[in-house]
Amino acid sequence: MRLHSTKESVAQGEVSLLAIAETLLAVALVFYLSAHFNTLRWLAVAMCISPLLLLRTERSTRLGILWFDRYWEKYVDKAGENASAALGKLKSRPDGPKGWAVVIAVALGRFLTASFFSALGVITPPVLRFSATAAGLLLEPLNSIRAIPKNWSRVALIMDTFFPPELMPDHPTSTLSKEMDLMSRGEYGLRRAFTRVSAFCILFLPALIYRWSLKATSVIYAPLVFIVHTTFRNVRDLRKKLELLKRSDVARIRVAYGIIFIAAFTVKIALMNKLSHFADWWNGHPITELLALYIAPGEIPKWQLASLINSFLALIAMFFVRAALTHIEVGCPWPELAVNRVLGFITAVRWPLAIYTILSMAYITMQAARGWKWPMLGTKWFPW
Repeated sequence: MRLHSTKESVAQGEVSLLAIAETLLAVALVFYLSAHFNTLRWLAVAMCISPLLLLRTERSTRLGILWFDRYWEKYVDKAGENASAALGKLKSRPDGPKGWAVVIAVALGRFLTASFFSALGVITPPVLRFSATAAGLLLEPLNSIRAIPKNWSRVALIMDTFFPPELMPDHPTSTLSKEMDLMSRGEYGLRRAFTRVSAFCILFLPALIYRWSLKATSVIYAPLVFIVHTTFRNVRDLRKKLELLKRSDVARIRVAYGIIFIAAFTVKIALMNKLSHFADWWNGHPITELLALYIAPGEIPKWQLASLINSFLALIAMFFVRAALTHIEVGCPWPELAVNRVLGFITAVRWPLAIYTILSMAYITMQAARGWKWPMLGTKWFPW
């Protein structure tokens, strides 16, 4: 675990303390705005667009880069060359009675060209990313689903402000610094600074806002922490696998999250038993009233029980891993097959519980969004 991210740390999947702080800040900010404006549309919209990143795989990333390069080379570069040639012809006209008309035409041409590139810079990358992700989901649906926890942890736990936003994810050349240098080439002083700031706002600010919106949805997607990096399929040696599970930053965060959830759930049960009007007291403030959607002060919803089970499984898994390593160190290891079966069973149980929790919280969020009159989420597992 490091203080802030770098390009190398993101590539290696190292957890950043600043990324965690930004995620908590984004969640707090979205709840503040939701309480202030009395709507959860902020969170509902961010939750709906999150699959644009969460379902991304290596194959969809390669497709996005390929399509982006082809589109940029075929349309944008040629359009820029044609616009520059047309402006050059206007500039080369001799001065005369129509001099002011030429000046106005040149200024208008520059404005239209800048507007054209700005629109392309804002619209094209998200469209191509969405198309590539959809194609990847159709081509390899299982890999796309398996990639959800890793992609979420990358944004919520690994990437922070020190890692610049990406116009096209993992593109080898289209970086923030290069695009700003290209757009400000040939300019100096305040004009160069203004151009670089404009380039950042036009090209990369939407990507930065999108990243923070994904961090804000962690209030819903946080159960993914229970299924991030749980298998280590590429590691064959049992001892190395156990060491990775023990020392992994994500595993420690998973245990910490589980402890916090168990403590919060215990406090909730105690207050429900101690205070007869606990639900009315909780709903007495706008912010806590909004949180009541997820706290559920008047009942114990089953999706909270699912998170409770996952929290206990996180603690049990860590104790089991430590015990297995201890037996290996003292020379009387447990049977490898038995250890792998236990770990596989925990992983198999975690997935449905986490997905069920996320779907339940997503339903609650969509239902609470203003103007969305959906039926209440039932309290029974079966109709009988």
